Amino acid sequence: MCALALGVGRLLLIDNFYVTRPIFNTRMTTYAVAIAVLGGVAWYGSRRKDETGRTAAAICVVALNLLALRGLSLEVSSYYTQEMTNLSPHGRWEPSDWSNWQHVKIARDFTYSALWMAYGAMLMLVGFWRRSAFVRWQALALIAFTIGKVFLYDVSELDRGYRIVSFIVLGVLLLAISFVYQRDWLRLSSRKNPEEGSAGA
Repeated sequence: MCALALGVGRLLLIDNFYVTRPIFNTRMTTYAVAIAVLGGVAWYGSRRKDETGRTAAAICVVALNLLALRGLSLEVSSYYTQEMTNLSPHGRWEPSDWSNWQHVKIARDFTYSALWMAYGAMLMLVGFWRRSAFVRWQALALIAFTIGKVFLYDVSELDRGYRIVSFIVLGVLLLAISFVYQRDWLRLSSRKNPEEGSAGA
């Protein structure tokens, strides 16, 4: 566990990858290895019956989700940074470049929101499928954070079209989640995992 913590810490704080291709690169491969190892530790810990195993599994699940989000967000950042650099290949900015730069920046900010909403929806589906309140709470926390970003930042920064799409997607996602809870198709209120206790969501 100490070696794993050191490896993840180095990945987050020290390693600085230079990538030219999105997704299929050394940075995403390294993140994928770390996520796979954390997933293995989480699976092994969940198989144990003691409190230490369950705690280790919970920490690893949170850590792998944070790593996945950070890795994907870095891919978005690298892609749009390259796009911005390509706007002025000779290092001289023209007046028209500023408008193009703004469009790329708006697209980047919208992609962040879309990515986080999609990841939150995926986590919620996994939480329903596995009947895990712990995973569903993580999904709700991420969706709440994304809602805050949409209302506090996207509303003022994004173009009208991006704002409309953001609100529509977010609204559909929230309606779908609330509808599933309201209908209780999965009988979440009457069937809980032993590990959930009374903290069901």
